[in-house]
Amino acid sequence: MKRSVRIAISLACGVLAGLVAYGYAEDVQAQAAQEREELLARFGDEMTEVCVATRDIDRGELLDETNVAVEEWVAGLVPDQAPTSLNDVVGQQATSNIPAHAVLSPVYLERADSALEVPSGMVAVSVAVDEEHAVGGAVSPGDNVDVYVAQDGLANRLCSAQVIDTSVQTAETTGDAIAWATLAVAPERVSELLAATAKGAVSLALPALESTGATEGGA
Repeated sequence: MKRSVRIAISLACGVLAGLVAYGYAEDVQAQAAQEREELLARFGDEMTEVCVATRDIDRGELLDETNVAVEEWVAGLVPDQAPTSLNDVVGQQATSNIPAHAVLSPVYLERADSALEVPSGMVAVSVAVDEEHAVGGAVSPGDNVDVYVAQDGLANRLCSAQVIDTSVQTAETTGDAIAWATLAVAPERVSELLAATAKGAVSLALPALESTGATEGGA
């Protein structure tokens, strides 16, 4: 076969392949357009921009441009209060797993009412206490307390802390007596506090208002 004939056949095959690809692309676009028209007819004729997960996002991940994008969605399919701008979500933390391509509805970002607010730089630790060792059960979230540990007939001040939750706060409708308290303590005091609670009873003391200290651990 002459070289010129082979070239002509190759060119013809290339043109044919291009036409087939073009026709397939046109068919795909037509199908997508048809599906879009069907969605618009079913859920409304308006489109809106909304934030969508571009990949699976794990609980605890921060949202940013690497895992969220703004896409157009049929307005009738968008959840209420869904964010529409990256500025609305960048820096927020996912409070549950978000599947890829899901609209970022508020349910993925909301925090439970019972979520603890631990002061910056502190660590939350729960200790067992009763009314006798918690000022008659009068301690409540927000109180700054002195933590004492009794052992061998002696009570030593371990550190200062802030109460961020108690069993009474959790079971306020039951009338139960206080059984535990969650304290915000300095990180370097955590091991010492846990070790001390294993050896003796913990007591929480409320200092006078004028001498209430910060939540850093004391000597």
